[in-house]
Amino acid sequence: MASKEKRWLGTTDRNARLRQIEQLDLETQFREITGLFYGDFQSVMLPQSFNGFLMTFAVPRMSRILSGTGQLEHRVAKRVVDTILLSAAVMEHGLNADPGRSAARRVNTMHRHYDIHEDDFVAVGIDGPLASLGLAERYGWRPVTDKEREALRLYYSQQTRAFGGRKPLPGTIAEMKRFWSDYLDAQAHFEPQNRSLADAVLQWYKALVPKPLQSLFIAMLIADADPRIIRACGLKVPPKIFKTLAGIFMRQMGKQDPIPDNAPNRLEKIIAAVYPNGWEVNALGTHIQAKTEDTVAA
Repeated sequence: MASKEKRWLGTTDRNARLRQIEQLDLETQFREITGLFYGDFQSVMLPQSFNGFLMTFAVPRMSRILSGTGQLEHRVAKRVVDTILLSAAVMEHGLNADPGRSAARRVNTMHRHYDIHEDDFVAVGIDGPLASLGLAERYGWRPVTDKEREALRLYYSQQTRAFGGRKPLPGTIAEMKRFWSDYLDAQAHFEPQNRSLADAVLQWYKALVPKPLQSLFIAMLIADADPRIIRACGLKVPPKIFKTLAGIFMRQMGKQDPIPDNAPNRLEKIIAAVYPNGWEVNALGTHIQAKTEDTVAA
């Protein structure tokens, strides 16, 4: 039996998402462009979420807050999955309609319980586009366009404000890179809770691959992170050979892209392990109101 024909946005053109991006308006449809970008570079984005967690652990004024909640050390799978689901809801549906609007409110509600420095909001907001663009540029199957770069900057700036930040992200990619480097130089340094948080997330990521490959897999993930972040998390910077191996592995992963329509969703199994009976946006995360908890319990 012949294999089912691969299709992208309903066509046989593997560049269909890029063609759609070219037709969209950057100023008003940057969210849609960002979603299409991620659709085209799905297979090389695994280190993005991993490095994003490490970055928040590397800065003590963030790691103290995260450690104080106990969520990552004791409920790491839920914390990782909730972060994925809330961010995905905003990206897919935007801020003007549910469930995207409710997801942004959930994140904002959680953030309001803590004294988060404005520069930390900016740094986390910058990490998303810079890490994603870097992965796509190094390992992606096609070149990244300037329109995509600017769309990601605009989208993450909007998301950062929606999640509780008051300062906009820097106005250009170059300015974002300067802020990011200066921020790490000033704020990334080791405290014991950094390592505890990193170890908890490392154990979760290890479980994504067969046991014989776990050590190599984690070493390659760590090798892709900024050395300042690695050291601030109390981890050893892997030898250069692991960075070389990580590059080879990621380029092989990139050859799977662009993932066609209706391909199996790799996240579904992970999400189902945490929420076997399904989930609702208003029950994700922490600091859930009693009314919501009662509804879920019922």
